[in-house]
Amino acid sequence: MEKKRFVDLLLILTGGAIALISYFYLDGDLRWRLIALGCAIIIIFLILPIREKPSIPLQAGAPLLDMPPAAKVTEVVLLNEEDQTLATWPLYGKVSMTIGRDVGENQVDINLISSTYASMVDVEHAVLNYTGGSWYVEDLASKNGVSVQSGKDGRKYKLASDQPCKLDAGDIIYIGLARLLIR
Repeated sequence: MEKKRFVDLLLILTGGAIALISYFYLDGDLRWRLIALGCAIIIIFLILPIREKPSIPLQAGAPLLDMPPAAKVTEVVLLNEEDQTLATWPLYGKVSMTIGRDVGENQVDINLISSTYASMVDVEHAVLNYTGGSWYVEDLASKNGVSVQSGKDGRKYKLASDQPCKLDAGDIIYIGLARLLIR
């Protein structure tokens, strides 16, 4: 990935050099065409890395049995007090999902507005990120915090803000008091 960024940077610098040399050393119609070309190269290689999506390690149709245990995490489930499913969000093909409440122009991937405890959920409360073959949850400096209850030993951990926590199938994320099961 670093090689690609280096090449993009070189192309941006080349576009800038073309535009500057054309501006100072050429005259007429060719001058403005080369300046436009240089600017176009700069814009293209500034925008492309922003729009580029990271490669997704899961292949469509691949059986879950052949994947490492962390990759078996496929969805997030909102639970009520009786452990019944209120909503589900698939994780397949995603690399990041924001947890919070949709209000106004704000849009999140996991919308907890219909949760019983929606008033305790910040607009952008937490984020799930997929990296290195595992899912992680991170508190986005929320008022009511994020906790994770381990599916293995049942222990509950309060997360520090901006400190990612690795998730496994069976873990429960507490967003305020709303419970999200990872499975």
